[in-house]
Amino acid sequence: MESSEYLEELLRHFNLGKGAAIAEIVEKYLERTLQIKFQRIIITQDILKEEYVRFHEAFLKIMRIYQSADQNVQMGIFSQDQLGKYYFNQGVYALCKDNYLQAGEKFQEAYKINKRNVFLLIYMGIILTVRKNYYAAEKYLSEATQRNPDYDEAWFYAAENYFKAGNFKLALENYEKTKKLNPSFNNIAMHIKETRDALLHKLRPGKKDSWLRKVVKYFRNAFER
Repeated sequence: MESSEYLEELLRHFNLGKGAAIAEIVEKYLERTLQIKFQRIIITQDILKEEYVRFHEAFLKIMRIYQSADQNVQMGIFSQDQLGKYYFNQGVYALCKDNYLQAGEKFQEAYKINKRNVFLLIYMGIILTVRKNYYAAEKYLSEATQRNPDYDEAWFYAAENYFKAGNFKLALENYEKTKKLNPSFNNIAMHIKETRDALLHKLRPGKKDSWLRKVVKYFRNAFER
């Protein structure tokens, strides 16, 4: 069993001391991991990602210590709202560790509880884009842009999905929307130029589609109708 000093060190992550009640630990953990600075897509932000991982891992270690002391630590310690946030946090943590399968499972659990979380929708879209399931990713990312039309990252990841699916026209529209909302968005000018070049190449007169490209385009168009 871990020492009392080690437990106290973990509790200090949440400004708590020895003897803190489980309900208070849960509340402080969620307060920390749902800070404004984490209310963005953090998987490409190394500093934020590392800090987030520290908070989540500290919480997991505290829960294991409390469990080993025979305290009543079950999923019932969470309210329904807290449980949705906890599943979401588990998904983000799994993504930070590049465990896309587990992340998808946790996000699905969170989605059953709260379908309105824009960050959850974007993360689910990102996972599906990575898996090359562009059609399914579009569903979640489009919903994210509808729920928060002023959130630049929602439009950016929707653009990324369209680009990787080969739909350069919609990708360009979404990248330009990202730039309009946030002119200083990281490398947005480069993404727009790359997409315009891809679109021009695709529309170049006399360019013939290969047989495989025609088949892929036929099935994509069939699903989009």
